[in-house]
Amino acid sequence: MYTASGKSEKSDLLTQYMPMVKRLAHHMMGRLPPSVEEDDLVQAGMIGLLDAISRYDEAQSAQFEA
Repeated sequence: MYTASGKSEKSDLLTQYMPMVKRLAHHMMGRLPPSVEEDDLVQAGMIGLLDAISRYDEAQSAQFEA
């Protein structure tokens, strides 16, 4: 859905949660073998975030974080 300013609300969610994905990927690096790259974790996290955002339905009266 687009707001009056023409900016997508889903794009706002992506921008809002992107730092969390990066922070979690960085945190997980200490628990994984050296062959795993942080960029790969960030990419997987962003794919998951995009999937969650695409499935999110405001009509369900649930917060996105739930």
